Amino acid sequence: MSKKEFILDQLEVCRNVESWIQPLSVALENLSLESISWRQNDSTHTIGEIVYHLYFYNERWLRRFKGEIPTEVVESNASTFQEMENLTREDWQELVERLDENLANWQQAIKEVDESKLYEQIPNFPVDAIWWGALSNLCTHNAYHIGQILYIRKAQGSWVSKEE
Repeated sequence: MSKKEFILDQLEVCRNVESWIQPLSVALENLSLESISWRQNDSTHTIGEIVYHLYFYNERWLRRFKGEIPTEVVESNASTFQEMENLTREDWQELVERLDENLANWQQAIKEVDESKLYEQIPNFPVDAIWWGALSNLCTHNAYHIGQILYIRKAQGSWVSKEE
């Protein structure tokens, strides 16, 4: 399997293909606004905050992959978990659609790129890193947060397993 095929497989599994993990498309099905905003305790994130965080980083890295160097300063990783106060159903659907579109754009960008780019150093990045490694980590990051979303849903009782 080439690095390109590997990254495409990871993106697919994170976005919408069931594998060892549930994809984001399944993890976000049938959520009420209450479930999206539910917080187990003061030190945990809501599903809405996690989805915004995923959108933020996937969008930022896609722009970088396409040659745009991010200019906005990220105060801290914690600041990327945007609170979802007064969230409407339309706001939520728009955020989920933007994240899914971004992940689809990632898949398209990887399909279209020459594999040699995946072995290139990431320009203007503060550490020595090549694209395929960073993208693999981005997918691992997505999978980690998908797991958190499922854990939250199980804790709140909004997850119905297909095996049950």
